[in-house]
Amino acid sequence: MEYISTRGSKVGSFQSVLMKGLAQDGGLFIPNEWPQINTNELGSDLSYENLTAKIIQPFIGSEINDDDLHSIIKNAYKDFSSPDPVTFKKLSRGETVVELFNGPTLAFKDFAMQLLIPIFDYFLDKEDKQMNLIVATSGDTGSAAIHAVNKSKNLNIYCLYPKNRISEFQRRQMSTVKSNKINLCEINGTFDDCQNIVKEILADNEFSGKYNISAVNSINWARVMIQVVYYFFSALRQDNCESTYNFSVPTGNFGDVYAGYIAKKMGLNINRLIVATNENDILDRFFKTGQYMSREVVKTSSPSMDIQVASNFERLLFDALNRSSSKINEKMNNFKINGNISVTSQNLEVCQSYFSSEKVDMKSVEKVIKDTYETDGYLVDPHTAIGIHASRQSQQIENNFILGTAHPVKFLDTVEDSIQSKTNLLNGYEKLFEATEKFDSLNNSVDEVKLKIESSS
Repeated sequence: MEYISTRGSKVGSFQSVLMKGLAQDGGLFIPNEWPQINTNELGSDLSYENLTAKIIQPFIGSEINDDDLHSIIKNAYKDFSSPDPVTFKKLSRGETVVELFNGPTLAFKDFAMQLLIPIFDYFLDKEDKQMNLIVATSGDTGSAAIHAVNKSKNLNIYCLYPKNRISEFQRRQMSTVKSNKINLCEINGTFDDCQNIVKEILADNEFSGKYNISAVNSINWARVMIQVVYYFFSALRQDNCESTYNFSVPTGNFGDVYAGYIAKKMGLNINRLIVATNENDILDRFFKTGQYMSREVVKTSSPSMDIQVASNFERLLFDALNRSSSKINEKMNNFKINGNISVTSQNLEVCQSYFSSEKVDMKSVEKVIKDTYETDGYLVDPHTAIGIHASRQSQQIENNFILGTAHPVKFLDTVEDSIQSKTNLLNGYEKLFEATEKFDSLNNSVDEVKLKIESSS
């Protein structure tokens, strides 16, 4: 498989794309073509591990042999709490929640991180090298990455999260991990600020080269690639895998729903991808108007989606603009200066042929959590609630999947306030709140983060 940058730099191998994270020209890596998968040849009884190998192998090619790839995948998902990493909950109104929170940190990010980090190790072992990873998190990515890196012998990680903008449970999942490999930085700003710092550090080729730095946010192609699998798995596990399905996806950085777009491009019979946003609705506004305009980040009850700049949107825009790197450069430069991108009606129609969108406010989130508990006896976190509400607003309930992105215990206050009752969700996690925390408090400054990396390397 050959890769290109959205902004026009030269083709790279899978290994180079993985290790670099971000292209030298500031663009995002993307395959030169979409491999095709015939779902009729997969079989409904295919294990998640074997399906993963079939879906991601075309993107990796011969750079990891089949035996090694299967071994890496098998080990990656052995710590999940169910025999199938993905489980399902049918709701009384007909929708199906795809439960993606069976991993060690109780969020969908485990699917990518538990596999991504061993793939890094595979290549680093061959070259006897060490690497530093940097990641910005709105809550879940950081804990998933930290717990995966903690098992690695070749990797250290610098994790940036926005102060007072993630749940206490999310913070403690990161801050209570005791390891010299882990460097946790609380940034006085928003997730977008954290992400900008990561991008600036990666774009500084001299600095990132000196300290051998790569990214594990979904700007790294391999992250998104791995997330494609559970779209296929969800469809294959149904009675009729030839049906057409809709997926409602709680969306912040556009990585998870973009993985659904890839699945459709690869041949999965997806009718509609529903982009479910909270009040930070830059994506909803785009899919309705063709205007991608950043605003101030609003603090909500779904903090993992409190994002105004969706990094993976550039990948979709690249396709919508007929893969013109010159047009992407023009659009992204304008966004950097003016905070705005506009597209033609034709470009918008291309995007709308795959995606619809819904904005969901906090009152609606609370109502969905309450109603789902009372009707189905099922507790959902606020992000999943946004997916449920968006699905119902779309008026496409039949054959609708909602991606359940996190366990409700991670947002316990919101859940219990919504149902107006205490739960036993915290049972088994009490020690998390007793453990000593460790993190550095930094200003919203690239230089301060660089100094942290320099001093601890």
